Amino acid sequence: MELYQEKLINALKMYQNDFDNMVSSFYENKDNFESLIKKYACDTEDDVDKNYLLRARLSFSILYYKNLKGLKKEAVKNIIIYLFEEEIKDRKTSKYKGIGIALEVLTFLLNQYNKDNKELFEKAKNANSDCSIGYDDNVRFEMNIENLNIYYAIEYSLELGFKDLYYELIDIWKSSIKQWDRINLERLRDFEIKVGNKEGELEANKQLYCITKESYEKSKQNPVLMKKNLFYFISYLSNYIENLTILRNYAEALDIIISNADDIRKANNNAFYNINAGISIIDSSLKIILNMGDNEHNEKINILWEFAKIAFINEHLPYSKYINDNCIKCAEKMNDAEIKDKVLKDISNNK
Repeated sequence: MELYQEKLINALKMYQNDFDNMVSSFYENKDNFESLIKKYACDTEDDVDKNYLLRARLSFSILYYKNLKGLKKEAVKNIIIYLFEEEIKDRKTSKYKGIGIALEVLTFLLNQYNKDNKELFEKAKNANSDCSIGYDDNVRFEMNIENLNIYYAIEYSLELGFKDLYYELIDIWKSSIKQWDRINLERLRDFEIKVGNKEGELEANKQLYCITKESYEKSKQNPVLMKKNLFYFISYLSNYIENLTILRNYAEALDIIISNADDIRKANNNAFYNINAGISIIDSSLKIILNMGDNEHNEKINILWEFAKIAFINEHLPYSKYINDNCIKCAEKMNDAEIKDKVLKDISNNK
């Protein structure tokens, strides 16, 4: 067993103990069985099931039970059916909707331990709109759900509410990386996004920006490869700049845009402002201009404004009200009546 597998299974140990007691009580002490299993019943307050995480943890403890097939099948089947039906109650009332990992695991287990699940799956299908899609005539969830690789372990630790374990498993994964390429950095960034760690997301986006910029620079002698690498570069650059502006690192974002302005302009056949990454860069540019002080980096702000207003001077796809409004505010700040009038006219024409 791998270390990361051992750590997740250890986190589930107390729930496996409950499961052991349920199985033995099912035959020996029905009152005790009822008392044990009711701890995992749906208990809704303000459209939130207080026992959702407990039920999910118990479901996973069953999934990764060391010798599940060695236990008496009838007891295991009844426990799984009970948890499944309680989960359906939650899916019907929960404000979070979705299918949820607990129901996915229990569906997988039902397919292993119960021959006829048609009636149960029909109940699940009617629980909410997401379930109605998942439970069609051929119910199929992730068939490798029991094969616990490092990525599943990281994801499940967070889904099950083991946040400290989540970070611990990420560190184990990071220590196994021999080369930080784009794919691994994207994974790291996504891990940070899931817990709302903006600083961690920023660092991952910075590394993505650096390696894609390097690849782009190296490919400038090959037009076909350069065009492909420019696309990646602009995409990651826009994410990095957006991150910087969210964290109010305006001066750094300003320098990054100015230093890459010539390459940004080349994207999408010199119409960078008509692709999502380009629009994002324009959006960030406007926020930088509006949020930096009047006497702060005046010369650079002027350069940034000259760069940003190209997106409003040249023919372009309609922008959102938010971007147009920010452009008008920037034009007022920069005393650029021509651009203000141009944007107001565009808004009027697009009504």
